[in-house]
Amino acid sequence: MEQKVTKKLLDAWYKGAWWLYLLWPFASLYIRLRSWHLCRQPKPSRNPLPTLVIGNITIGGTGKTPLVVALVTALKNRGLRCAIISRGYGGKVGQGPHCVSLKDDAYTVGDEPLLLRQLTGVTVVVGWCRKSSIAWLAQQQQFDVIISDDGLQHSAIKGDVEWCLIDGSRGLGNGLCLPAGPLREPATRLAEVDQVFITGAPNSSINTQVQQYMQGHTVHYLQPELHQLKRVFDDLVVPWPDIKKPISAVAAIGHPQRFFDDLCHLGYKVEGLGYTDHYQFKDHELPEHELIMTAKDAVKCKVLAQAKNNQPPKPWLYATQSLTIAPAHIDALLLQLGLLPVTPTV
Repeated sequence: MEQKVTKKLLDAWYKGAWWLYLLWPFASLYIRLRSWHLCRQPKPSRNPLPTLVIGNITIGGTGKTPLVVALVTALKNRGLRCAIISRGYGGKVGQGPHCVSLKDDAYTVGDEPLLLRQLTGVTVVVGWCRKSSIAWLAQQQQFDVIISDDGLQHSAIKGDVEWCLIDGSRGLGNGLCLPAGPLREPATRLAEVDQVFITGAPNSSINTQVQQYMQGHTVHYLQPELHQLKRVFDDLVVPWPDIKKPISAVAAIGHPQRFFDDLCHLGYKVEGLGYTDHYQFKDHELPEHELIMTAKDAVKCKVLAQAKNNQPPKPWLYATQSLTIAPAHIDALLLQLGLLPVTPTV
C-alpha cells in the first residue's frame, strides 16, 4: 500500500482535507474487515527467541531505520547477539526466509534490509513470512534477541515487546483509518504497545493528539540527526559542502520533506525532489551534478553512480542519520524481554 500512495493523498491525510471525510464509510468498512480478519487468525505462538517489534500505525516514514541501527549498537554494547527480520518491501524474495548478504542488491532483498545489513553488520533475514524468519534464526542457536523492522500489523506474530513510532511533524494526521486517513489501524492501538516514541523535535499539538490514546502512559521523544556525508559510488566519507552553497537533494522515503528539512536545519538552501517510498530510480531521472540523497536511496543508486563506459563516477552523495537511545530505555527493554541488564562496554 505504501508504495502506491501519492504525495497528493499523503498531504491530504496529514493536512486534514475536508473531502476525506466523504470516505469515512470506507474507513469504517476497513476497520470491520480488519477486525474480522484478526478474529479468524490463530493466536500467535510463543516466540522461540525474545522478539522486539518496531513499527508504526501510520502510512509514511517515522524513522524506524535509525532507531533499529541505534538499538542494535546499544544491544551489542551490552554483549547481546542481535538479528533483524524484515518484510523486504520492494524486493523479490517472497516468503523467505532469505539471509541478506552484502553481495545482494536492493532490487532483490529491498532497500531497507540491505541498508540495515550494511549499517549494523548483524544478520538480517527477509521474507513476508516473519514467523518462518524467526524460526530459522532460532534454529541457528546464535542469537539472543530478534528485532522486527515493522510488523505491528503482522497478525502471524506478536512481539514480546512492541515499540511504536510516530512522526513528530505529522502525528496521526486526521486520525482516520485507510482510505480516509493515514492510520493502518485505529489510534487506540497506541494503548496496547509497550512504548510510543515521537521522532523529531517536541511538538505540543502532536503530543496532545497522541496522549489522548495513551491511557496515562508516557510518550518519549527521539531526535534523529544527520551525521556523516558519504560518496554514493564508494561509501567514502567526505566533508559537508560549503554552507553558503545551495544544494540539490532527492529522497524516496516515507516522508521526503523531513529529509529536506533536516538539511535546511544545517543551514543549507535546499532544492528538494521527493519520490514515493521505495521508488526505484532510473539513471536518466537523476542529474549529473552533485546531489545529496538518503542512505536508503544510496543502496539503490550505487550501481548507477559507479564509473562505466569510460565515464567518471557520478558526484552523488548521501547523508547518514544517527540518534541516541537513553540507557534507561535499554534497561527497561531487557527486563521486559527477560534478558538480564548488562553494563555497557566502553
